[in-house]
Parts: sequence; structure tokens; C-alpha cells
Amino acid sequence: MKTELKKVNVQNIHPELKVKKKTIQLLTKHVLTSEKTDSSVDVILVDDKFMRRLNKKFTNKDKTTDVLSFGMREDKSDAIEYPSLGDIYVSLDQAKRQAVEYKIGFEEEVARLVTHGLLHLLGYDHASKKEETIMRKKEEGYLEKLLESS
Repeated sequence: MKTELKKVNVQNIHPELKVKKKTIQLLTKHVLTSEKTDSSVDVILVDDKFMRRLNKKFTNKDKTTDVLSFGMREDKSDAIEYPSLGDIYVSLDQAKRQAVEYKIGFEEEVARLVTHGLLHLLGYDHASKKEETIMRKKEEGYLEKLLESS
């Protein structure tokens, strides 16, 4: 019988903006449970400067972005079973701008970005219209659950 890990580490290294870590942990654990995985995940909340450096280093794009996911299980041929799915980095500066643009709350936008990054770690993608529709429905479903319980 597998041990239920589902450990969610949330680190906020943004110098000014803060979010409720407990909300992120509850949302992430709910998604992991719903997707039937006992893996853990790390969520790191950063500023634009940090995100821009990450984006440049790993995607060769010299600009900030809203969310980046780095999976521990991306190499399917790897025989090692990692207890962690990987890391999700969210730019709180970009989340704040997007919240204003989408006319939603800042914490809701952060939750959407965390969910989006987590779904990528779980193997979902939006390369095709069909994949995008599936991923968007999952995202919206998980966010609705979070908003209902808030």
C-alpha cells in the first residue's frame, strides 16, 4: 500500500507581494487527489526579475512569463520513481497584472496559474485545440471547487 504523500511546499520569495499559502496547498492537494497521484509538488512564488531569468535560461525567451513548470518525470524512459512531480514557478507581478486585465481577484489568478502549472506536471498540454479544451475544462473545474469552498 502506497503512503499518501501529497506534500505541497509553498515558498514565497517575492519581496513584497503575499498570498495565502494554505489556499494554494488545499487547491494543489485537491488536484493531486482528483488526478489520483500521491506525489508531492513545490510551488515557488517569485517576482518578474526572477521569472525572466528562469524563462531566459530554460526557454531562451528574454522576458517574464506568468507560470513555468519543471517536471521531475519528463523523461518517460527513466526507471527512477520520483516522489515529487516537480516545481511550479509563478510570477506574482504578472499574476497581479493579469488579475486586473481579467477583472478577477489577485488570489484567484494565482490559483489559476498554480492549477495550470500543476496540470502541465500531470501531463496535460495545450498544443492542439482538443488538448487545450480538455486542459481548460480541468482548470475551470478545479477553480470552481476552490471558489465554492472559500
